[in-house]
Amino acid sequence: MEPILTLQFTPEKRDYVHASRTLAKKSPVFLILVGLFLLGMMGSVLILVFPGWIGAENLVNTARIILIVGGVYALYYLFMIPWQLGRAYQANEHLRLPRTLIFLNDRLRMGIGSQWVDLSWDKLEKAIDGGDTVLLVFKGNEKIYPFIPERAFVDDGTKTALMELIKVKSIPVI
Repeated sequence: MEPILTLQFTPEKRDYVHASRTLAKKSPVFLILVGLFLLGMMGSVLILVFPGWIGAENLVNTARIILIVGGVYALYYLFMIPWQLGRAYQANEHLRLPRTLIFLNDRLRMGIGSQWVDLSWDKLEKAIDGGDTVLLVFKGNEKIYPFIPERAFVDDGTKTALMELIKVKSIPVI
């Protein structure tokens, strides 16, 4: 069977960080949590700055805790996750192996180093376009998240062709 599209790249540490952030930014649960933390933190700042303004003197300690938890959450997302992904990237040679994605009419054939796996189009749950990363979410016994960094697209037409193929397969792009 003739390939519709073939992409090749070697992942870099930053690709894993971009893929992780792309997934988070498009996840409703993550966005709801971020919104709740931001509201809680803004309310906490108001309580700490104006404790007598709304009769919230007894909420000052709670406001401090919410600010600390929100700050730790932000630090974890902004610094700890990239640091952890960087360590995993350095420690696991498999994460640094070249990738080949061959898009066929009935499946995606994915090569990591010398190992190959076929992923059926009917298992592709959605595609996430994060601008600098395209993330494919395959469902099954465990989810598989192949990502494609922007540099894998040799020109603008290549990314457009991939997005059109995904749409033709009736797969949502978010």
